[in-house]
Amino acid sequence: MGAVLSKANRLYWLGRYNERVYTSLQYMTRIFDQAIDGPSISYTDICSRLSIPCIYKSTEDFLRRFTFDLSNPDSIAQTADRMLGNGMVLRETISSNTLSYLQMAVNALTLASQSASPLVGMQWVLDDIMAFRGGFDDYIEDETLSNILKCGVSVERVSMYLRLNINQYDSEKELKKLLNSLYKSKLPVDPECQTLIYEKVLNGASPSHQLLLHSVESLFVI
Repeated sequence: MGAVLSKANRLYWLGRYNERVYTSLQYMTRIFDQAIDGPSISYTDICSRLSIPCIYKSTEDFLRRFTFDLSNPDSIAQTADRMLGNGMVLRETISSNTLSYLQMAVNALTLASQSASPLVGMQWVLDDIMAFRGGFDDYIEDETLSNILKCGVSVERVSMYLRLNINQYDSEKELKKLLNSLYKSKLPVDPECQTLIYEKVLNGASPSHQLLLHSVESLFVI
């Protein structure tokens, strides 16, 4: 039983790390563009929204260290490293072919960090992550395992969308996906969190921003 729970936990967090890299990198590509041609960005506000310490000295410092600094525990690079680590432990479950896309994503992020114009490399990372998800659906026949990963992806996506104030419609659409995957994943859930999300999706309830965020992030008991 412990081994099953460990696998479920790692699959769930593989999904969360995978989506955190994807959404964060999508967001940062826009920030990189804005920093080049537009008004200055409020990186202190971004840190506050993500509930991470603001250790950065300038916009340039934030762009580089938040995106690429492997020694920074809150960086995209560090999240990508945790993503790959979980994938390697799950090699027998997700297949070597699927794992290879995670390795390529990490490699592409490393190459981007060494470039004076990193946006192309950042796009490669996004492409590799999408290829991983396609490979996962193709190689993993166990629907329960697939839905555990999808639960992690949906939880992280909703969390990031709420924190970064990304399109509310997209958040609500993702909540519906989360409930659909939840029932198929067989993961244990917190009933109060599940009820709040259910009321939000199906009955149009309007919980506070913070309460909805807490319910999404605390939904699964694993």
